[in-house]
Amino acid sequence: MPSVFSHRTKIVATIGPASASRETIQRLIKAGMSVARLNFSHGSYEDHAQVVHLLRAIAQELDTPITLLQDLQGPKIRVGQLPNGAIDLVTGETLTLVPLADFQGQPHTAAIDYPYLAEEAAPGMQVLIDDGLLALRVESIQGQQVQCRILQGGTLKSRKGVNLPSLDVRLPAMTEKDEQDLEFGLAQGVDIVSLSFVRRADDVRTLKQFLRDRGAADMPVLAKIEKPQAVANLDDILAECDAVMVARGDLGVEVSPEKVPMIQKQIIRACNERSIPVITATQMLESMIHHPRPTRAEASDVANAILDGTDAVMLSGESAVGAFPVQSVEMLARIATAVEPDLRPINHPPAQDDATHALSEALNTIDDILDLHCIVAFTKSGYTAKVAAGERPRAPVVALTPDPKVYHRLNLVWGVKPILIDEEVDSFEALVTQAETQLCQRQLAQAGDRILILGGIPTGIPQGTNFIKLHVINHDL
Repeated sequence: MPSVFSHRTKIVATIGPASASRETIQRLIKAGMSVARLNFSHGSYEDHAQVVHLLRAIAQELDTPITLLQDLQGPKIRVGQLPNGAIDLVTGETLTLVPLADFQGQPHTAAIDYPYLAEEAAPGMQVLIDDGLLALRVESIQGQQVQCRILQGGTLKSRKGVNLPSLDVRLPAMTEKDEQDLEFGLAQGVDIVSLSFVRRADDVRTLKQFLRDRGAADMPVLAKIEKPQAVANLDDILAECDAVMVARGDLGVEVSPEKVPMIQKQIIRACNERSIPVITATQMLESMIHHPRPTRAEASDVANAILDGTDAVMLSGESAVGAFPVQSVEMLARIATAVEPDLRPINHPPAQDDATHALSEALNTIDDILDLHCIVAFTKSGYTAKVAAGERPRAPVVALTPDPKVYHRLNLVWGVKPILIDEEVDSFEALVTQAETQLCQRQLAQAGDRILILGGIPTGIPQGTNFIKLHVINHDL
């Protein structure tokens, strides 16, 4: 089978100072990066615009789609500015938390940008800072001052994140910064927008309304699951979003770390059942920020996420600021290639009662008997390819689409190789000819290969898949 089909799991790499050059981006794509994550918690608009330009230009040069994922910062609670940028917290001593407006540099005091803490806090409540590395327990509240005992000390730096696991914090789904960032992202032509700290389905609906108001109703929305409230409301959230990220960083702070593995499996399973793309993220190859090889535990973590059914695995600091960004992508590709032969097709009841799901249910049975070379899905919206890939067939799915947006967005979906075609084809015979032509010209198939074609006639009808055809490639073109 051609090497382009070597691994089906998609690789998301965060672009940052370590990976923003033309040479490194080119190497990342060749190593297997499918999705470039633009983290809007960091970087200037000028930096992001330059990266977008490079990604689009290099992807076109290499004739390969790259999905641009804009990751909004969301309503993250943070520590304010501290004297000299940091203070030392000593285990057993006390720290007073105050609103930003009340902080005057007092000793043993820090400000946080959540104005309702004194109103909502209660003695015994835990406050976690810097991904849980620093831990406090509320002891008393006096006016706007929240006095805490330091349970786990260390160096507290300005702008570190704050988690309040027991509170359903009163923060908007989108901040003013998120709205400004999204306006910029839409102007830059990003392919998917991810919403951080989703708690309920209304958060996704808020973002979708914002997109509709700006003429971008078709923009896919990815919900980051990193709050216990999101886990509790998972089914409602999945009914509204177009993709999901298992954001294990904040999730592992908000809930007990030992609960994260089963929550990860629960989320992936629920997404698989609905043919919703899902990314597993955070600390996948954390040691490769500093070292050229991962730990055995990290390799096992990646492998298990793939076996769970994740569509994509993601690099954060490894590719953004690490010393080995390209090697990190290569390692993910190697793990995926090694693990995927042991994946089993997914057999679950169709998520919807329609022709596309019904025909897709037959894919694995046909593949088992005939050992298909690949499955070709003609799709205008991406629906047919996503549903076909959702069955996790052994044969790769080649998605032919005339829509550039769909071409880029499908690159997040497990097992799908998108190909952009010049125009819609309007007859059954033309579909078959187009499939043969595209596969042979790109050296994805050759004479004698058996393929399966999914499509709809007449063309151009959303979710209009109504035929499935076995075809043997007649000749090289």
